[in-house]
Amino acid sequence: MKNIQEKKWIMNPFQSDITSGISTKAEEELFDLSEDASLKMNFNSRKLIQFWVSVRKPYPILSTEALKVLLPFSSSYHCEVGFSAMVGIKNKFRNKLQLSNSLRLKLTHIDVDVNAILDSNKKQAHPSHTPHY
Repeated sequence: MKNIQEKKWIMNPFQSDITSGISTKAEEELFDLSEDASLKMNFNSRKLIQFWVSVRKPYPILSTEALKVLLPFSSSYHCEVGFSAMVGIKNKFRNKLQLSNSLRLKLTHIDVDVNAILDSNKKQAHPSHTPHY
């Protein structure tokens, strides 16, 4: 239980009774950060990882310590999503397919603008498909 108490500062660095178990330099950065009113006002408007990445320059030691704790969860989540996508793509009927391209499409966060692709005004015949007279 002591370990969880030592990491509470990551969830809210602005709480009053912070016991951290980190280095003295990181403790100093934590004190300075907890006194920064502009960061305190913007703290709840961001995701936790985004907050710690945003304070990387002014508080490098503290940010690094927080990200060491937070990023493994994000990484393991992405690993699980990738494995589930792979299982869906590679089944007994499609076991000889190259997985990398299909998996890349399945895991991308880029939204395709289907309307722009299907817009008839922008369609253009490919030169190899036009009749040659």
